Amino acid sequence: MMPSTNAAKESAVKMAAQKIAEKPVYIDTETTGLEKTDEIIEISIVDYDGSLLYTSLVKPSRPIPIESQRIHGITNEMVASSPSWPILWPTVRTHLYGRLIAAYNAPFDLRMMEQSHARYRLPWREKLNALDVLPLFSYFRGVWNPMRNSMKYFKLDEAREFFKIPLPNAHRSTADSLLTRAVLHSIAGLPF
Repeated sequence: MMPSTNAAKESAVKMAAQKIAEKPVYIDTETTGLEKTDEIIEISIVDYDGSLLYTSLVKPSRPIPIESQRIHGITNEMVASSPSWPILWPTVRTHLYGRLIAAYNAPFDLRMMEQSHARYRLPWREKLNALDVLPLFSYFRGVWNPMRNSMKYFKLDEAREFFKIPLPNAHRSTADSLLTRAVLHSIAGLPF
């Protein structure tokens, strides 16, 4: 059953404002691909106020496929002298631990963190508190997808275009973290 688009939008606005009040960190990752064996090659964490807390390229355990390089522009040469995921994780964790983590398609970024652990046979014991901005924007837009029997999902760049946000969708982790923050603030009707 299709929910009322006005009720869905009002709910999204209210939830966005509530989550912003929790002062979340915003994350984005770039990866070697989308599959179950892929891993993080760049991560950025932006604080609630838009300041950059952390960003780093990550040296993967295997080469970056050319198809992925075409999307984000991160080459094997760029990550060659970067630290590996096990070296970066303690620092990344300190910025995430105990904080609400907002991301556009948060399940993907969380899965990639877990998969990056798995590539090095590290146990994943984290219970991270995440907000997925993607479905929140979908409820705000209120476009019903009868094939999925749910609201239609939109790409981050489509959310940027909808709100006329003057930030790039660069497929790089810092730019996309900042863009995610701007989308959440726009949903709540707040300046970013």
